[in-house]
This record gives sequence, structure tokens and C-alpha cells, in this order.
Amino acid sequence: MLKELIKLFKKSNLYKEAHMDACVMLNRANNMFDNASAQLRGREIPHPDIDIFYEERKVDKTERAVRKKVLIHLSATGAMDTPGAIILIGIVIDIERVGDYTTNILELARAENMKLDAGILEDELTDIELEVEHLFDVVSKAFEEYDKDVAETVINKKLTRRCEILLHQLMTEDVGLNVQNAVVAALYIRYLKRIAAHLLNIATSLVQPFDKVRFMPKEVTTEYKHTTENE
Repeated sequence: MLKELIKLFKKSNLYKEAHMDACVMLNRANNMFDNASAQLRGREIPHPDIDIFYEERKVDKTERAVRKKVLIHLSATGAMDTPGAIILIGIVIDIERVGDYTTNILELARAENMKLDAGILEDELTDIELEVEHLFDVVSKAFEEYDKDVAETVINKKLTRRCEILLHQLMTEDVGLNVQNAVVAALYIRYLKRIAAHLLNIATSLVQPFDKVRFMPKEVTTEYKHTTENE
């Protein structure tokens, strides 16, 4: 769908504005995630001037603004640009959902009121956090620069699969966590997985044809199936 999006943004100032708005949304969501995860994990807050709940309201407001601009454009041009418009709306919905999950992480941090330590799962959880941060960077760059090749580099199920494995390990093995830490860790891992999934939805929007947006390419799905069967 990348060609359709590029055509859309080139032909209409409203769509250019909508694209810029969506890029700002994604950057806000990224900063929100950095702060929320840092607070939960007892790390230094990277963006101390940011209020996550205020940023969430800004993300929601921008989503509505993008929807309005898309509707105005379609009202003037008819159905010709509908596929690209639907894709753009889908992207801002994914960004909004990422923002929601970051506020969920912040709520965990405030409820926990202590540093989350995942015990023997700590190294894997930390690595997953770094991978989510990397995914933010790559998807942001790909979306801002209309770069299909960059988007393709992250389209796989490895990260979400790692979240599933870690969550299963937490639920089925004695990992040495008390009940409170175990519950918070399980929710946090789940939120990380959902954030990754929504970012991957954006990546597929730049790579896949319209009818396959939000789905992994066949070769990725096949590779994932073979890997799972061999485990």
C-alpha cells in the first residue's frame, strides 16, 4: 500500500498534514513508552518534562483531527482515494492503541510503587524491552520517510513470539517472584506484546497490498509455523 499512500500525500495538502500529524502521534507514543517503562523498571526517566496522561489526550485529539481531514478530503474527491484513506485511518488507530498501552504500563508502575524485578527472567525481559524500542525507531523512520525496505526489516513474529514464550514461562515455572511481582510482570509482558503487534500493523501497512494489511506476509507466517513445529 506504500504507493497508494505516497500518491495520497502528494496530491492533497490535507493528507500531507494528516501524515505529519500521524508522525507526531507516533513520536509522542514512543516518548510515552520510554517514560512509562522506565518508571516501572526503576530507571532514569528519559523525558522528565512529559506528562504521559497529557500526552495520551494529545494523541487522542490528533487521531480525531486526522479522521476529520481524511473525511473532508474524501467528501471532495469521492471514492478514488478510499483505500489509502482507510490505511491511514488504520495507522492512527494503531498509534492510539499504543498510547493506551503505555498508560496501562504507567498505571502498573504507580500501583506497584516499586521497581519491577523479573528475577531469572530479567535478562530476557530487558532484551525484549530493547527490541520494542528498536521497533519504535524503525517503524517511525519507515512511516515518516515512506520507506518500504526499512519496514520490511522488522516484519516478522519473532518479538511477539518471545513475549509469548516469556509469559508462558512465568505462568508455568517457579521463577522466584512473589505474587505481586508475578502479576505485574505478566501484565507488562502482555502490554509489550500488544505494543509490538500494533507497531507491526503499521509496518505491514507500508508493505502489504490493501487486502493483506495487518497480516504478515505468507513467507513470514510459513517460517513462523515451521519454527514453532520444530520447538
